[in-house]
Amino acid sequence: MDGVLRSWAVPKGPTLDPEVRRLAMATEDHPLEYLTFEGEIPAGNYGAGEVIVWDLGDYEPVGDVPPVQQWERGHLKFMLHGKKLRGEFALTRMASRRDAEARLVAEEDPQEKQDAWLLIKKHDAAQRFGDSADRHPGSVLSRRPRRAATSPGPRLAQPAKPARQPSPAQRRAMPRLQPMLARLGNQPFSDPAWLFEIKWDGIRALAHCHHHQVTLISRTSRDLSAQYPELAHWPGVADAVLDGEIVALDAAGVSSFHRLQQRMNLTGAGDIARAATAIPVQFYAFDLLWLKGRDLTRRPLWERKQRLAELPWSPPWRYSDHVVGDGIGFFEVARARGLEGMVAKRADSPYEAGRSRAWIKFKLARSQEVVVVGYTDPQGSRTAFGALLVANFDPAQDAFHYAGRVGTGFDAATRRNILARLQPTSPPTVADGGGRGVHWVKPELVAEVKFAEWTPAGHLRAPVFLGLRADKLPRDCVREVAAA
Repeated sequence: MDGVLRSWAVPKGPTLDPEVRRLAMATEDHPLEYLTFEGEIPAGNYGAGEVIVWDLGDYEPVGDVPPVQQWERGHLKFMLHGKKLRGEFALTRMASRRDAEARLVAEEDPQEKQDAWLLIKKHDAAQRFGDSADRHPGSVLSRRPRRAATSPGPRLAQPAKPARQPSPAQRRAMPRLQPMLARLGNQPFSDPAWLFEIKWDGIRALAHCHHHQVTLISRTSRDLSAQYPELAHWPGVADAVLDGEIVALDAAGVSSFHRLQQRMNLTGAGDIARAATAIPVQFYAFDLLWLKGRDLTRRPLWERKQRLAELPWSPPWRYSDHVVGDGIGFFEVARARGLEGMVAKRADSPYEAGRSRAWIKFKLARSQEVVVVGYTDPQGSRTAFGALLVANFDPAQDAFHYAGRVGTGFDAATRRNILARLQPTSPPTVADGGGRGVHWVKPELVAEVKFAEWTPAGHLRAPVFLGLRADKLPRDCVREVAAA
């Protein structure tokens, strides 16, 4: 901004929790060269101690007022596109020490000076209740561990030292993993070179296990650990990374996304604890990426699954088994038992981030993830809204395309909850799909719908709402087209 790095010190570290406000002390501007500096600042100098790049990315101003003017007015709104911090934030200068909130923040840091601001996370798809900087230690550039400062005084936007931190050797060795994703298939097949697994109807997660303590990371890099406390400890082995699915089973033992959704948006520790008793979850592991200091991602799938099966398993941690070769027969069993579908995987495939032709998913019901871009006024006995206007993202055009209206599948409580989370916007996100009684909203909420077919115009025919997906980002909602 204006050729310098506007800078704030955040003593307790940033958070993705929209209910937590962090003190942010404005510091002197820094040169642009400081952006990627890492190393030791000698004692006696400002910010003395070990400096790391805790996060790095782009910021995007929000609103029509230029960011310099927002900063001068003391209220700066922006989107962060980092590796650890994502979504909308605000920096707000505290008007007066007499303000009640200012007094509370001053108690957090007795050294608080006059130029105090609040760093606030806004409600959006990137929010994570219970988040703290302690959960994301280390540098995003060199994976340097953070060491304590050698002199007092404010630090440059660095989080507090985590209570439990892997050793430097572990952090350097541990790869930064992204999940491998399956393409949508058209016709189930049988082949002895392929393995066939259950397609679970839950939330995909990588389970990072250090000294038996577990951190759950979603496919959008969100930390899900606080949401599922019953998965906080894995007795299997001390250090491993598992790929799998968090699921809630119904009375028939079938994974139910509807049941799981009742836990996905809980915020309070008490509510989460009660839900963990009423709606317990299981983690079904179907891949092993890291084990006792060894990276297994380049090993063939059959070997990774063999090692995975040999680990000790006990509820709520479960091994997701497979069959070899008989994909057609397995798919018919999945149909008879009311499962969501099947995933076919090449037995010799390594683990590669992103969508791969080596993994193919087959769904028993047609479903699609969509972004909510608007809603209509309620009619008749409906409350909150009549229907949701939804869209898909087109990476080629970097734009959302209207995909239709979803008016069924909601109960009254779900309607109220969705309406409360929609943020009005103008102009509309999509070019078509308007009409009387339409209200346009920011493309933030992701929903999953089932439907009959795609129309020639690219709209969903007879869509039914299944639930909101906090584990998916709006730009992930690309229209799925089955491959041969």
